Amino acid sequence: MTVLGLGGSGHDWSSCATDGRRLVAVDEERVVGRKYGLGADLLAGRSRRAVLDQLGAAPEQVEHVVACDLVPRTFYHSFRRRVAVIDHHLAHAYSAFGASGLPRAAVLVADNSGSLVEGSKTGGGVREVETITGFVADSSGILPLHRVTGRHVVDGDSESAYYQPGETDNSLGHFYRAATLALDFAHTGPTTPHPVSEDGKTMGLAPYGDDRFVPEVAELVELLPDGEVRISAAKVSHVFERLVESGSFEDRAALAYAVQEVLGAAMVHCANALHARTGLPDLCIAGGVGLNSVANGRVLRETPFERLFVVPAAGDNGISLGCAYYGLHRLAGLPLDELPVLRDAYLGPVYSEQRIEAALAASGLAVRTGVDLIGRVAELLAEGRTVGWYDGGSEFGPRALGHRSILAAPFPAAMRAHLNDDVKHREWFRPYAPVIRAERAEDYFALAQPSPFMLIVAEVTRPDEIPAVTHVDGTARLQTLERPQNPPVYDLLGEFEALTGCPVLLNTSFNVAGRPIVETPEDALDAFAAMDLDHLVLGNRLVSKA
Repeated sequence: MTVLGLGGSGHDWSSCATDGRRLVAVDEERVVGRKYGLGADLLAGRSRRAVLDQLGAAPEQVEHVVACDLVPRTFYHSFRRRVAVIDHHLAHAYSAFGASGLPRAAVLVADNSGSLVEGSKTGGGVREVETITGFVADSSGILPLHRVTGRHVVDGDSESAYYQPGETDNSLGHFYRAATLALDFAHTGPTTPHPVSEDGKTMGLAPYGDDRFVPEVAELVELLPDGEVRISAAKVSHVFERLVESGSFEDRAALAYAVQEVLGAAMVHCANALHARTGLPDLCIAGGVGLNSVANGRVLRETPFERLFVVPAAGDNGISLGCAYYGLHRLAGLPLDELPVLRDAYLGPVYSEQRIEAALAASGLAVRTGVDLIGRVAELLAEGRTVGWYDGGSEFGPRALGHRSILAAPFPAAMRAHLNDDVKHREWFRPYAPVIRAERAEDYFALAQPSPFMLIVAEVTRPDEIPAVTHVDGTARLQTLERPQNPPVYDLLGEFEALTGCPVLLNTSFNVAGRPIVETPEDALDAFAAMDLDHLVLGNRLVSKA
């Protein structure tokens, strides 16, 4: 049995293949080398080919193909006679609950816009779409309990126009996206006029702002009984542009602060209503809003839910995972409690030793083998060196979690400026994340549950010891690590602590601004050669520039 799930919308296309035991998933952006996959040839679908090759399945051997109705038809054209198309939010819900391994949970999905509930993809009439959906899930299935919808306006009346982000009423995703675009944090690909909002930058800027705009921004989001939300998309865009028309850093930061504050309150509102409906202790979150780790932290702290699981690919790339789970459950008949659980996020293809050796030989870089790799890298990090770390399959989702990472000491504070200015060439205000062994996490962070996918922000309780990974507001988006998830990095943390007394490392994605995280060995070597990094670990090899 082979099931293929296809994900994305107007960007973030991805593929996930499974035989019921293994999951292989990769973003189109990683295999084409263009951020968000913009400009990719979806008919060719290189991510489709990559995951099927890794699973050892030919396209004609695929028994079930699943996509959601926001996935462009071109992406599944070659499977058009055997594709099942499902609702967008249902696919998100399957991605979160299927990955969680929980026996029963509430599921909250919030994004820019989901499937149509009124109107059609073509024509100029009114389109009404899902924006926030609450589900209850257990071994018997995933049942929608409550749905918020909103009018969805796009520029044009063709089906291709339907895949634009557009403007969506009653949407928390659009609310945050509109602020990000007003702040000019956007990425535009080579063949699309529609920018992709880079909302993580807004989240990183927010702690530098004050509350001057909070009252006016809060008025834009009406929180009604039973988890209802009312927002005028057109009004939001107009107000945000006016608030930052001065262009000053202070106003820009204040807008980021305000939208972050209001988004967090809205997510708490929706989660509280879902808890009232279900009474369950466990909550799963998916949808693009689920990538807002600050809001996730508030949901965990401020609602009755006791445990929170956020799927690592919470955005539209995670739709492929949800579609694969749906195919296993609804089409292949696998019970929900027998789906393959995500113990880690390393779902990408694994590249052969022969390919790695060939890439190294072509690079001309100095390579050392046969050394105590973990011990030597710990020494280098303790000396203040920066190290690219490439190992096994890539992480599925936007966070580097120790297979496609740049590692550094979490001190001194100047390490953060060095990485932003000299290594990754990105905005000075953006923070870096810590990774720590799970059993040590409560010694440094006010978080009483695991955070394996770096999607929960918590207070740092010993900020003076790890200043390079402590944001200006005293928080961090941490990754907790158990040894079975990543034995080399787990052991590296132990060696680093033995040398420095600190059990934390700085962990950021192995890429430069504007480029996807590296995928192949060739990508890693090219990036290392071009970046101001001191060393590269490639599998069991230590690579240097001289």
